[in-house]
Amino acid sequence: MIQMRNKKAIALMLLIVFVSFSFVKINADNWSGKDGGYYTVYLNKTNNVLFRISWDLKVNDMYLSHDNKMYKIIKVDEKNDKAYATYLKTVKLPDVNIEEVSQAMAQKTGERKIAMYSTHSDESYIPTDGTASIYGHGGIYKVDASLSNALSKKGIKTFVDETLYLPHDAMAYRRSRVGALKILKNDRPDLLLDIHRDAAPYQDYIRKIAGTNATGVRLVLGRTNANLKANQDLAFRIKAIADKEYPNLIKDIFYGSGDYNQDLTPNSLLLEFGTDTHTRQRAEESAKFMADVLTKAVYGADEKKQVGTLTNTQKGTTSQNNSAGWGIWILIGVAVFSIVGFMFLSTGGREMMSKIKDYTKKEFSSFLGIFNRDKK
Repeated sequence: MIQMRNKKAIALMLLIVFVSFSFVKINADNWSGKDGGYYTVYLNKTNNVLFRISWDLKVNDMYLSHDNKMYKIIKVDEKNDKAYATYLKTVKLPDVNIEEVSQAMAQKTGERKIAMYSTHSDESYIPTDGTASIYGHGGIYKVDASLSNALSKKGIKTFVDETLYLPHDAMAYRRSRVGALKILKNDRPDLLLDIHRDAAPYQDYIRKIAGTNATGVRLVLGRTNANLKANQDLAFRIKAIADKEYPNLIKDIFYGSGDYNQDLTPNSLLLEFGTDTHTRQRAEESAKFMADVLTKAVYGADEKKQVGTLTNTQKGTTSQNNSAGWGIWILIGVAVFSIVGFMFLSTGGREMMSKIKDYTKKEFSSFLGIFNRDKK
């Protein structure tokens, strides 16, 4: 009889947890890595190719072209790897005055820090690495290192997270989220970058920048994240500077349907350096140019004596804080329901209220203790 009650209690608790979490919004990872190919995106009702991309596309994804025309995806043909977009408007990028940015930053103090990681740790470059995917530290980490070294030469402290977030699947961003949170907590960077490469055709990304063989760079924004406006402002500033300093370096800006962990801080971007059929050296050269652009976009002048921060990356938006608060109380509610269900089945209702009072008091005190320790 007791064994039967225990089985019922376990079943009830699992049901409660399942039902409770079915009401909790979990942001999509938006699996990027279309198996065996890429989408070709056409201007609606024409044969004009706008761009090609290896990400999975969704209706309402958006795209800012190299000449600053904004488009929205209105139809996706998964069977034939095609999508169709409609023109929205031409975007006017900000007129960034580097000297003014430098003067503004001079009013702030603190060590300049930029951190980076690679959610898709396996990504590699076939001509250089011998394969497009290495189950381990792929060639993408060499691109991370090139960017880091170039930033360091400008007096910026960098941190490269080399944690592996394999496999390259739909849960990769869920795993890298843990790493991103750790970076934000421990290193408190002014800018957090997720470094990738695309798998579109070779010619789409081929570049010669300042006389050097390089690749184009795509900026990716998560259009469902709470910090989209701030992320977009940063991306526009970066593109505006790059368009003047290194024309054609920034290929375009893609707005995907996920959040890509950009909800964690307003100063976060995903960068794609070239494609899998390029030599890695081209991507490494582009990383050096990007270091100069990022320095100017975030700090203004790149003198080593210049210090400051762009914004406080540790303060979430109001919606972020509200979401976090609701998440905590939902988890508490699930725990309480589970306890009540278990004790009801175990005791048949007798003495339940007394036990609930004692048990809840003990567990809730323990729960608050965890938070108190974290605040120290």
